[in-house]
Amino acid sequence: MRRLPLLLFVFALAALAAPAGAEDLTQTLPVAHPGRLRIELDRGSIDVLTHPASSVHVEATARGLGASGVAFEVVREGDDVVLRARTEAWIDWLSSGPRLSVLVFIPPYFEVVNASEHALITRRDEAELSYPTRAVGNRAQ
Repeated sequence: MRRLPLLLFVFALAALAAPAGAEDLTQTLPVAHPGRLRIELDRGSIDVLTHPASSVHVEATARGLGASGVAFEVVREGDDVVLRARTEAWIDWLSSGPRLSVLVFIPPYFEVVNASEHALITRRDEAELSYPTRAVGNRAQ
């Protein structure tokens, strides 16, 4: 009978230590004219590259503790394409939280707007990046 609490404790530790993953997102939206990609992520790293196609292509993953509580979405709002990561409320108390990794391909005539507070957006190629005054952690390479 004394082994039952110990076994429950061991199983609980194993469940917390196991890598958790969210549903990865791979999505392509066709675009016909200039617009903006608005990125609304609370955390993570985003690489933005241009490509010759008339589409916005997103590949997003979440890994680590709390990743199962992350849901990515790419939606159209007028001429804008919006990339969001919705997280469940319990993730906010995690100090490290899940690692979000996003790769985005946009047409050269698209602008990128960082509406994130703590996400690191790396601009590559010709992609233009706008910085709202509250955004931090952006760099061009």
